[in-house]
Amino acid sequence: MLEANDLTYTYAGESLPALENVSFRVGPGECVCFCGHSGCGKTTLLLALKGLLHEGTLEGEVRHGGGLPSGGDILSGFGLVFQNAESQLLCSTVFDEVAFGPENLCIPPSEINRRIVQALTAVNLLEFGNRNVERFSAGQKQRLCIAAVLSMHPRVLLLDEPTSQLDRKGRNDLLAVLSGLKEQGISVIIAEHNIEPFVGLIDRYYTMSGGSITGVLDHPPEQYRCGHLNGSTVHQPRRAAAYGSTLISAENLSVSYPGNPAVLDNVTFSAMKGELVHLHGENGCGKSTLLKAIAGAIRPDSGHLWVGNKDFPDTGELLGKAALLFQNPQRQLFEDTVADEVAFTLKRLKLPPEEIVHRVRSALALCEAAHLSDRLPLTLSFGEQHRVALASVIAPDPELVLLDEPFAGLDPTQRLRLLKTLSRLREERGTTIVIASHDPLPDAEWADRIVVMENGRCVDKTDFG
Repeated sequence: MLEANDLTYTYAGESLPALENVSFRVGPGECVCFCGHSGCGKTTLLLALKGLLHEGTLEGEVRHGGGLPSGGDILSGFGLVFQNAESQLLCSTVFDEVAFGPENLCIPPSEINRRIVQALTAVNLLEFGNRNVERFSAGQKQRLCIAAVLSMHPRVLLLDEPTSQLDRKGRNDLLAVLSGLKEQGISVIIAEHNIEPFVGLIDRYYTMSGGSITGVLDHPPEQYRCGHLNGSTVHQPRRAAAYGSTLISAENLSVSYPGNPAVLDNVTFSAMKGELVHLHGENGCGKSTLLKAIAGAIRPDSGHLWVGNKDFPDTGELLGKAALLFQNPQRQLFEDTVADEVAFTLKRLKLPPEEIVHRVRSALALCEAAHLSDRLPLTLSFGEQHRVALASVIAPDPELVLLDEPFAGLDPTQRLRLLKTLSRLREERGTTIVIASHDPLPDAEWADRIVVMENGRCVDKTDFG
């Protein structure tokens, strides 16, 4: 039995607690879910259970098996999979990453090898054992983190938004693993915006707001079932191929990485000015690489690429004209405050100070992040970081916005509002927007065109114009 009693935590330098009087119990083989809007305290709760909150003030207690867990019990008995997989990866290869935890527990080598095979098989990554972790997609990295935690045989598994980067197959694999763990008596605690994949697994739901538990339910709260919102519409009146001219033209693009050939294999892709495009495909199909090539972040091995009036542009040539929102927002957040973060590119464009202030305020308001203006970006929740990164991307008013899995960390309502925000950009500014995601969009009618990718190729194009 895991029991939390009156957990209260306040981050260093903050006046309001991130957790306040949180109490709950989880029995062996039970699965409970904490759900709530971005910033409500879900991630902080998991960090508190794992014993990873050190700099602030923590009150209350966590008991497991009738007693207070020691440091060693927490290390081996509590397994935490972070929302941001990249922050959890330490080793260069898949095998080394999964072996790292058991090695630190001084497990015999023969047992470590058995655990590696077992854990990687559970997440369908065994064939990639010698692959460099940096060449993995975000979804593959998330599955690897799950395998690394499973190899330590935890008695309590803590999962922070475990499906945010997983495609349908990855989710199904994860559900099978979690069902098996429950049968073994493992307690599972999930913090999640989209509870739809887990409704057959979860025994109890805790809703959270402002760091406190606001309700306990034995049935799924409807507002966190993303699947129920797919029929909702936020679409503005469509103007297919709004301006009639081509902004992106890619012909026969090929990109390969060491040990991972043909990430892009003769890809042909285009987008018109003012067009809304959904680039859809499973993890590892090449979506992120295509966006990076278009943004000038990587140079293709072969083929031709034209963006705006530039052949094979680099990032400097596209400054203020094209912007890429990364899958992991922490990769593009580095300033001391949110306001400075959003202002960074505007300063590089040498805009007048009063114009910079106006654009920062406007972009933050549009992304529902104005209240975060003075916060340190890296102290925000994953969903809040995504909104801040989006504000920094749209503040320069670029012609082209490329969004790589932008819905991670956003609850169902926020996902729909994001699409509405992007529609406003197209309607008011004529912005071309390309969203890459492994799931269907929350509003099935948002895109003018859907381009499906498989195995490094664009295999299907559906035009709704």
